[in-house]
Amino acid sequence: MVLVCVVLLAAVLVGRLAGGDLDRLGRLPLRGKRLVLAGWAAQLVGTAVGGPAYPAGLALSALLAVGFLVANRGARGTGLVGLGVAANALVVGLNGAMPVSLDAAARAGIGTSAILLGEDPRHEVADDRTRLRALSDVVPVPLPSRPQVVSPGDVLVAAGLAQLVVVGMRTGGRRLPR
Repeated sequence: MVLVCVVLLAAVLVGRLAGGDLDRLGRLPLRGKRLVLAGWAAQLVGTAVGGPAYPAGLALSALLAVGFLVANRGARGTGLVGLGVAANALVVGLNGAMPVSLDAAARAGIGTSAILLGEDPRHEVADDRTRLRALSDVVPVPLPSRPQVVSPGDVLVAAGLAQLVVVGMRTGGRRLPR
């Protein structure tokens, strides 16, 4: 989540430097915005309850996100976001939690004691039984204030949201000239 926030802040800066403004972004004609809120709520409930509710909440959240993305498939960036959400949902669905590479966590400089002790219901240690390990949390992000390990799906989500913000700030929903 920190990666997404950092990327979104950078996207706003790039959007401004490219002549865009936040008013245009606010005028993007996006449909089904409540689906995003419902998906966010499903993730929160799943995380709070834990156990099998976590992958169920993530799956429901992914379905709602897909509904939003399909409704807005013409908006730039939604394809990348959709691929990222699908990749994350697939990995969590197959494993019951998001597997985390201990090597990537060490390279990012984060502790893994909660994962190793089984105290983190959203994550598990990636091992030889992990399905689709390449799509799990394997990308170290050594941010100074909050290092983390993210998945390729998270990278796709961040890139898609950045594209949506920059293009939206420049166009407000109308097409860019070629």
